[in-house]
Amino acid sequence: MTAVALLFSIYMIKPSPFCVLDELDAPLDESNIGRFIKVLDRFIDRSQFIIVTHSKRTMSRADVMYGVTMEEFGVSKPVGMRLTSADGSKSEKEAKSAAQKAALRLDA
Repeated sequence: MTAVALLFSIYMIKPSPFCVLDELDAPLDESNIGRFIKVLDRFIDRSQFIIVTHSKRTMSRADVMYGVTMEEFGVSKPVGMRLTSADGSKSEKEAKSAAQKAALRLDA
């Protein structure tokens, strides 16, 4: 958790439009994953996060999820799923996260 705190403290000083986190939550227990998600929520309105994870709690916080499946042996296929509403009635001002804003721009 100390490494996660250091990473996000650097990110507070010098934010970027996107951030890639690879299995950052893997060594964390359930209570610390909850803390990680709360900290992530503080940054999600300004930046997009690409998170590689196997944690169900972290995945449940996602706006869009991508994965790879193997329907037949030796043939991998990418799949994607939007976890936010895709109705056209929302404006960009109503979108909360940077990922939702980007998805609305793509839908337009």
